[in-house]
Amino acid sequence: MRTIRCQQTDDLLNWQPPQVEARFEPARVRSATPSGKVCRTLSEAMKKDGRSREEIAAALSVHLGESISRDSLDAWASEAREASNISGYRLISLISVLKSKELLNEFLARTDMVVIDRKYLPLIERQVMEEQKKLIQKMIRQIDYEMRGQK
Repeated sequence: MRTIRCQQTDDLLNWQPPQVEARFEPARVRSATPSGKVCRTLSEAMKKDGRSREEIAAALSVHLGESISRDSLDAWASEAREASNISGYRLISLISVLKSKELLNEFLARTDMVVIDRKYLPLIERQVMEEQKKLIQKMIRQIDYEMRGQK
């Protein structure tokens, strides 16, 4: 006998948890050198943004208060132009303009750090506090045990 499946309910086995760590597809940002990785990651972030490079350059110019051209963006994203690395303060501004957590996470890929949405911060802080609470409770139990042994 064939069972009838409820069409109003999603298949629970197909559910995937939301991705907390925003990342680009690895094949799209892979490079043999760290400078190449920066270039490919910048290029991918600008593609994902959806605006033209002229529009991104204009927004970055406003954000920085200095003139940034499309040519500058092209140079920063070009693996062939190694001498044209993006400066730190411009990179921070570009990340802000693009609102790209993926960009930062790709740069942090070889570290033990990750960029998360601020909305998850209270959950993480709570978990850290729970771990500290367990440690303190363990220490209290140890002291109670030692005090009972001294009687």
